Amino acid sequence: MIDIYELQVKPRALDMTYTGHIKFTAIVNYLQEVAFEHASNLGVSFQHIFKRNLTWYLLRYYIEMYEYPTIDELLTIRSWVARSESEKYSLRDFEIINESGKIVCSATTSWILYNYVKRKPVNYLDYVSDRPILDRRSVSYDFPKLPLPEKTDASATLTVRRSDLDLNNHVNNAIYLEWLLESVPSKTLKKYVVNKLEISFKGQAFHQDTVLVETEFQKASKTDDSLVSLSKITKIKNNELLTKARLYWKAI
Repeated sequence: MIDIYELQVKPRALDMTYTGHIKFTAIVNYLQEVAFEHASNLGVSFQHIFKRNLTWYLLRYYIEMYEYPTIDELLTIRSWVARSESEKYSLRDFEIINESGKIVCSATTSWILYNYVKRKPVNYLDYVSDRPILDRRSVSYDFPKLPLPEKTDASATLTVRRSDLDLNNHVNNAIYLEWLLESVPSKTLKKYVVNKLEISFKGQAFHQDTVLVETEFQKASKTDDSLVSLSKITKIKNNELLTKARLYWKAI
């Protein structure tokens, strides 16, 4: 079993924006891939635990981007299980390092281990206490409660496709980020990039559900052009809250 798992990634053309830099959504996919591979190495991946009536649910994500890689950079993605102060939540942290050895991204996530037959969370330490858990964090973050937008400056309505689903047969966490960006005006995306993301997953969406993304924009500072956006994603059918998010944007 490997304490800190490393995966090398050579970005593809599909991962690139028109500026030659890697898309934020591609960064999230890289993190998801290394998490899956490390969980497999530790024997606690979806395939391993599903036979025990268990599955992992992602609760929260926090990502800091210090620099966006370019298409010609070979990246090293690192991930490890970090020690949690709660028996309810497992923590997994990440770093992305460029060819110069510089950390260009740090991230942390919180998860619950869920018994899908009994429909309740279980103490994850009962299943992973003999796996390596490190006293190391990639970033200092304690997952504070996220606010909801108070007004709607931009919105998008989308329908869940089969390709949006993951191994649990519900919408993959990276798709929610794509939906958030769908609600952002093109003029904003041309002028700004995300440098921090906080997202909280509250519910699940399934094939053919229709969702509404509502986003509010605020000035982040009086001294520069940075922005903060607050977003929520709800199911249109019953107004169920699926996701809350706060994104920090810096001018390109």
